[in-house]
Amino acid sequence: MGPTLSPRARHGLPWCLVLIWSVHVFGDTCEKVKLHVPSEIYTGAFLGRVHLKHCVNSDNLLVQTNSPDFVVLDDGSIYAQTRMSLSDGKISFTIFLVDPESQSEKKIRVKLLSKTKTAKPRYTRELLKRTKRRWRLQPFSIMESYIGPFPCLVQQIQSDTQVNYTIRYSLSGPGVNEEPAGLFYIQAETGNIYYTRRVDREEYGWYNLTAYAKTVDGYSPELPLDINVKVEDANDNAPIFVEEEFCIEVPEQTKAGQIIGRVLATDRDEPGSLHTTLRYSIISQFPTSPVMFALNAENGVITTTSNKLDREVANSYVLIIGVRDMPGQRSFLSSTGTVSITVTDINDCPPYFIYKSYQVEVKENESGMVILRIPIKDDDLINSPNWRAKYSITQGNEKGYFNISTDPNTNEGLLMVVKGLNYEETPRIQLQVGVANEVPLITPSGTKSSGLSTIPVTVLVLNVDEGPEFAPNIKEIYVKEGQPAGTPIYKCQAIDPEMRNSVGIRYSKFSDPYNWVNVDENTCQITSSRVLVYEKETAPRHQNNVTVIAVDQSGKTGSGTIIINLEPIDNFPKILQYDKTICQSGRTYSILTAEDRSAIKTTSPLIFRLDSSQTPSLENTFELVKINATAVRVQPKMDLPYGEYSVPIYISNSRGEGSTQIVKIEKCFCTDLLDCDSTIGRMSSGIAALGGWAILVMVLSAVLFALLLFGLCACLCGAAALKSKKGFPDDSAQQNLIVTNSEAPGADVMNSNFRVPVHMTKANVTGDAPPMSGKFQGAQNGGQFVQRKTDVLYSENAKGGFPSDGTRSGHHLVDTNRFTYTDWHTFMNSHLGEKLYMCGQNEEHQHGEDYVLSYNFEGKGSAAGSIGCCSDFREEDKLDFLNNLEPKFRTLAEVCAKK
Repeated sequence: MGPTLSPRARHGLPWCLVLIWSVHVFGDTCEKVKLHVPSEIYTGAFLGRVHLKHCVNSDNLLVQTNSPDFVVLDDGSIYAQTRMSLSDGKISFTIFLVDPESQSEKKIRVKLLSKTKTAKPRYTRELLKRTKRRWRLQPFSIMESYIGPFPCLVQQIQSDTQVNYTIRYSLSGPGVNEEPAGLFYIQAETGNIYYTRRVDREEYGWYNLTAYAKTVDGYSPELPLDINVKVEDANDNAPIFVEEEFCIEVPEQTKAGQIIGRVLATDRDEPGSLHTTLRYSIISQFPTSPVMFALNAENGVITTTSNKLDREVANSYVLIIGVRDMPGQRSFLSSTGTVSITVTDINDCPPYFIYKSYQVEVKENESGMVILRIPIKDDDLINSPNWRAKYSITQGNEKGYFNISTDPNTNEGLLMVVKGLNYEETPRIQLQVGVANEVPLITPSGTKSSGLSTIPVTVLVLNVDEGPEFAPNIKEIYVKEGQPAGTPIYKCQAIDPEMRNSVGIRYSKFSDPYNWVNVDENTCQITSSRVLVYEKETAPRHQNNVTVIAVDQSGKTGSGTIIINLEPIDNFPKILQYDKTICQSGRTYSILTAEDRSAIKTTSPLIFRLDSSQTPSLENTFELVKINATAVRVQPKMDLPYGEYSVPIYISNSRGEGSTQIVKIEKCFCTDLLDCDSTIGRMSSGIAALGGWAILVMVLSAVLFALLLFGLCACLCGAAALKSKKGFPDDSAQQNLIVTNSEAPGADVMNSNFRVPVHMTKANVTGDAPPMSGKFQGAQNGGQFVQRKTDVLYSENAKGGFPSDGTRSGHHLVDTNRFTYTDWHTFMNSHLGEKLYMCGQNEEHQHGEDYVLSYNFEGKGSAAGSIGCCSDFREEDKLDFLNNLEPKFRTLAEVCAKK
């Protein structure tokens, strides 16, 4: 817990907010130390720190003082135990340092000096006004440990205005007229504040009161005074652990120094003081020896002190721990708690067998029984993965006669015979049985291993009188269909294991579900009982299982099974299905599937190939692409015409049995890319049947019809062109410039300085004319004016005009020497400026009032038209008469246009 300021120092006046840490040393640093502190020191206040290691360099240093008013911690921090005042300006005490190893002792004289006040300059004091000191008091405190007598004086407040007025004092706030009401009161005449009973800092740490100074008639010469009363803490609360019992789990074999948990306690006393500075310790451990855990005194962290934690030795520990406040002081409060530590199990103990070997006897031909129970021991936690055993047979069970499992209740190994043994074959079997846990074994070094333990187990097979045995016990044969009844198909034989021969053995048919065969009693000759027809037999998969019984002279029996497969005569592969059509686009192939009808089924794939012996060109027309063992894809190598094709395919099995089969495939047009469309297919077939000459006649007819249509269109267009041979349409007067100044150009227009570089094109038949440039002279250029439309200059006649799209008699007027917009804009800006300047002067070079005038914006437009000689706004020309031109005017316009 780091050093903190006292509450009085935190909330007091500014001279109490700064704690001076400087240490002045006179002579040896281990002899005298001076600390500058505030004049008022409160309980628990931090005063400074002394460097003890400079005096005695020891880890077991004992620190003591000769004054009970101060506490010195091991790091040299000095705290005040009681409230005190440096009335005479200084307090002294001595620190004793004792080294137990060297038995040496050193003394440090500590002197506490009150903070001196620096005198202000004279001129500064003269400028400052005198303040009312008595009405602005410092915060004060009361002790929660004070038990009486009551009422007890706390502080006195007075106002300087009582020299001139009769003042009555009053209080309000928590502890007066608010909860806890009645704790404080004030004497109205003297201003003495008292409190009436014992206080508890943990309930109310501060009381914020408000004091009032008023005259008898209710006048307030002073502002309300805020009084902060702090309750000084007393060490009246013992630290308490946050849990009644701390539960911790730690795995066994944990290394020393590992953190396994932490304990925590709380103290209701003032935070940051010695009253809440806690220290933890282990009081006792059970079992007591060896000591396995350590507890950090400052933070409560529990660590291991040994790497020998073993659950099999002690599976739990109980620690009695203590916590106390006021470290290093005798007046401390403490409490105790409990920590339960459970040592969890790891698989550090491998399972082991109780005995070194086992021997067991079993009768031959017996199976499905447990012949041996193998017990083991494991010291790990019962019914955990570290304890449960997993058995295996590591040697001797290559033929699979035995199986071993685990009894979940006893953890024993259960050795079982799963297949009957034969004494004559193996009278003795040597097994190796192993056992391990379900989880890997953890070695003391921390690595993992299997932990497998093994023992030998000897199995002795006991001989018994057995019945005859068939060799083989199960036989599969194949029979052709259509053979006459009584045809021999197989001869079986049974042997007595003890006699090693077949003497005296009788045979009989035990089971024949479909009555296919007869069995000779003496020779075991099996013959057909009737004519077998492949298509008429109802046996599934054309297969019949016949069981034959053999009985020896002692009455012992044995059985054998003959699996009879009926084969058809035509047992070569056959086509099951195929796609009868291929499409021009989409599915351009046919999938063909075959099956092997022979009774002897093999895993070898069928063999497909094109039979081109009759048609050698077939190899260039179609090809076969293998899909799987019984299917291929038939697809053309070229673009075939529509029609039906016969494709011979030879199919055989791995035994060479096969035949050539014809596949008929139709090439057609498929609307759904899968199946032929019958209508289009017939149409395509009909077109193909017409032949080349018919197709040629149809093409020529189409060409002739197209020529006739083209000629008819040409005639119609020519007549229309002759009719519309007019220079101007009816609406030729629209969108053209109209000359309104019939007199002559003005003098300003005739000015030689006003030259506009314009390229003009004269209207002619071809639309081509050489460019012309010159002055802007309307009368001299035949009454032609220039209109700029977008970026093209068009030459238009003032009397007739051109169409609005810039064409004349179907020809476009092209100006190859047009000026750009930038050139036009540059030229016009300079001449417009000259024009405006001329408008501003009259002949006597005075301001022309009828020219350009300045007008202020009045908010709305005027109903009257524009005025002034420079105005370009005129009333709109009435051009409605141009909509109905007389024939004579049209003739005049055409004559002018020809010029």
